[in-house]
Amino acid sequence: MKRSIRKISVLLAAWSALLLVLVPVASVFAQVGGAKAAYGELLGDYEFDLADMGMGVVVINVYAEGDSLWVWPETSTEPAELSAVEGEKYKFFIEDPEEGRYEISFLKGEDGKYTKCHVVNEGMGMDATGTKTKK
Repeated sequence: MKRSIRKISVLLAAWSALLLVLVPVASVFAQVGGAKAAYGELLGDYEFDLADMGMGVVVINVYAEGDSLWVWPETSTEPAELSAVEGEKYKFFIEDPEEGRYEISFLKGEDGKYTKCHVVNEGMGMDATGTKTKK
């Protein structure tokens, strides 16, 4: 009986040690995948012709960092984190206290790949579609 209890104790200790090793490793793998794995086909630079708004051509970089998707317009001093629209695969929004709400959708081009980015900000009168220039 003592041997059975000792074997069970040894097995439980071994499982505990294994879990202590595997849980952090799984966490690292989850972080490596993150937003880059989920949104890889959206990443890259998108070129928008905003001449109607007096801004000319503006390039916006879409990139992943950790579990978040970010946009960084070349006209801005800092990036903005995209918030997902619930129930919509590639629709996002940004709430900017000064500029209002941006609604961002990624669309497929004629080649069937995600090569378009549609941005709407009703308060600013913006409704523009950009084209991916590089991945």
